[in-house]
Amino acid sequence: MSSKPQTLRKKTTIVRDHPRRVPVSRKNPAGITIVDQHSRRVRGPSLDGAAIRAITKTHLRTGLTYPTPGRLQQYKNADKYDDLIAVWTDYFNKALQAEPSLEPDLIKALIASESGFDAAPKTRVALGISQITKETLSALQDPDGETKEFTFKKIRQKDLKDPSIAIPLAIRWLIRKQRTAANRLGRKPSPEEVILEYKGLLKSTTIYKERALANFRKHYAALRSK
Repeated sequence: MSSKPQTLRKKTTIVRDHPRRVPVSRKNPAGITIVDQHSRRVRGPSLDGAAIRAITKTHLRTGLTYPTPGRLQQYKNADKYDDLIAVWTDYFNKALQAEPSLEPDLIKALIASESGFDAAPKTRVALGISQITKETLSALQDPDGETKEFTFKKIRQKDLKDPSIAIPLAIRWLIRKQRTAANRLGRKPSPEEVILEYKGLLKSTTIYKERALANFRKHYAALRSK
């Protein structure tokens, strides 16, 4: 049995008019004209913990692209989450029509650089294997926020200690960061630039940017080398 991505709701729109005052005339005795209109999409679907686990279990594995195994031997759990990464990269690439599609190796290298595949690393500002901040968790569950076309619900901070929850959230957020990086740069971002945007360092001029980038590059190169 396969688990198809949830179909996004039909783009029902709410039209908003923008009035502007103009000189009163015979044709326009009210002195008001409509100069612009725009539409707002309604909220999209969302997933809770039970739905996430069900999709992980039933998602069709045939034809999936998996991250490269056996290349990050310095971490004992390096290959433990390859199935999760493959399933959810495929799921969100399709559900959100990611352009370009995310690579599973990109996700795996991100996790390596964030936590070394530790499900509950001890850090002050972020949580879980993919180091999601409290602010990001809130954004991912805001039905009116920047990920409103596909959100999560009823995910608590302590749930991020479970990789089966944290990894899907990270992949969904990374697709969002790919789009925001493109908007900020005015062009298609490189994989490294997407990762920097995820880490909140794309426009940073601090030493942390180079350290984070070097750490990601090391893991990504190891996974991609032939």
